[in-house]
Amino acid sequence: MRPARPGPSSLLGRMQEFCAFARRFGLAVGIGAEVDLGRALQRVDPLDAGQFRWAARATLAKSPEERELLDRLLTAFFGGPALAAQRPFTGEQSAILGPDGGRRRTRLGERPPGARDEATTVAVPIGTYSASAPGTPHTIAPIPDRRIRVIRHGARRFRRTFATRPSRRLVRSRHGRIELRDTVRESLRHGGELVELRRHRPRLGRAELVVLWDVSGSMREHESPLFALVHALETVSRGARVFAFATELREITTEVRRHGYRRATREVARRIDPAEGGTRIGASLAELTRRYPGAVGERSTLVVVSDGWDLGEADQVSDELARLRRRAHAIVWVNPYARRAGFEPRVAALRGALPFLDALLGPEDFEARIALRPVRAAGASAA
Repeated sequence: MRPARPGPSSLLGRMQEFCAFARRFGLAVGIGAEVDLGRALQRVDPLDAGQFRWAARATLAKSPEERELLDRLLTAFFGGPALAAQRPFTGEQSAILGPDGGRRRTRLGERPPGARDEATTVAVPIGTYSASAPGTPHTIAPIPDRRIRVIRHGARRFRRTFATRPSRRLVRSRHGRIELRDTVRESLRHGGELVELRRHRPRLGRAELVVLWDVSGSMREHESPLFALVHALETVSRGARVFAFATELREITTEVRRHGYRRATREVARRIDPAEGGTRIGASLAELTRRYPGAVGERSTLVVVSDGWDLGEADQVSDELARLRRRAHAIVWVNPYARRAGFEPRVAALRGALPFLDALLGPEDFEARIALRPVRAAGASAA
């Protein structure tokens, strides 16, 4: 006989129990992430263990280390692939991993010393969503001055490579196109003989930088070095505009420009929203176009600093970037994992963005003392 399909209330309670279970063993699961998991489970078959696992990994894990811990917690909590089994949440299940509270940490599947044979039922508090629930504040730690100088040198190289554009004005050059009028005028000094060919090339002008910085929960571990990069990009470009986004877009240009780097870390940390909930990259790009229609133009280079984890519609990212690509001078994506061994753009938002990018870079590119080398990724025009 097939087990009865759990109703919405029992599935919701089971999901909330797991989130509380995960918090006790060191996985930072906020209320926003818990709500996102509930929404994700509405789009998959909750009886399919694989789909449940991928929904949890996409909404609860924020780094490769957390994904590894989450996989162990899923196995320990559900005890197998049958998600429909309505087993009570017991102390025996919670002892499988053992919280690291000064006691010896037990391995997966090992019973701790002194454990009782009978299962003792544990009451698990079930959280509910509140729009006014406080989130985790940002703490941006300043990095050493020597590293700041290196990042600024990299930001200048970036500006020369991706934020310069030819203007209508011409300057004299040895390798430009031949200007007939100036060549003939010069020949009059030599009795009409063409002794020297005059050449000109278009003068290079600076493109303005528009920086979109992802400050969601999945970017917490990269916040300090990436803010140093964001501050450096604003410093080397006078007309730069800086925006922070997670689920909403917020301009922080004034806080970045008005203060030096160390004070700016404190001012920006107070200004941006708490690091809870997910990331809405596509919605933030649409908000940039709607609320700041003149921010991105033909003289602008758009820089998106994000890991690409998006809980919104993946197609919206590619649609919005396609619109911005027709207007912007260039679009560059900076991914904190781009230079790691074995990196592949597997998240849907980043895969959809690749055809519209001029380059995919990593933060390490700005600290290297060589020319910027875009990451070679299938589908990227820079590859």
